[in-house]
Amino acid sequence: MKLLFAAMLLASSSTWACDLSLVAPADSVLKKPVQVQISIADQVLTVSYTISTPSLNAMKVLGHEQYPYMFDVVEVFVTFSETGYPYFEFEVSPYNQTFQVKITAYGQFQNGVDLGLVSTATIQKGGDWKAELRIPLKPLGWDGDTKKIRGNFYSVLGRGPPRSYWSAFPLPRAKKVNFHQPQFFQPLLNCK
Repeated sequence: MKLLFAAMLLASSSTWACDLSLVAPADSVLKKPVQVQISIADQVLTVSYTISTPSLNAMKVLGHEQYPYMFDVVEVFVTFSETGYPYFEFEVSPYNQTFQVKITAYGQFQNGVDLGLVSTATIQKGGDWKAELRIPLKPLGWDGDTKKIRGNFYSVLGRGPPRSYWSAFPLPRAKKVNFHQPQFFQPLLNCK
């Protein structure tokens, strides 16, 4: 019976949504600039971001030693472990530049790996843009239990200083923002 319920859950697609909240600086002229919708179907996690800002901080072509997180970016971190390790980081810029990282333990990571991400990004008027990330979960080690899908949704916006840092689930206030804190990951499908 449990297998039948799990199969029905995976075959159907439910959608969850949430706004990201400001992590730093203490205040921002942007008010709820990032919304995220999450769905899961056929063992693929789909994360759709809508970003609304007065201007865009992006480059059509990234230079040597430049990465999406240096500009406007949306990110999702995913793990299936209670300890948080390993976890996977997926980033997308307004120009659909991607960056994928596998973090195996504190301070141990593999940058620029192909974790199966399929993404799209479209720029709209002003600084508005949308991004969709499709992440196949089974190759990452997911056993099919939706309760085990944990992590957080993030965004970094603006030119700065200071740039603004946004998170779906709370992070402690700090002078320097650090998204790499798996102890604060939450079930991703609890996004509200």
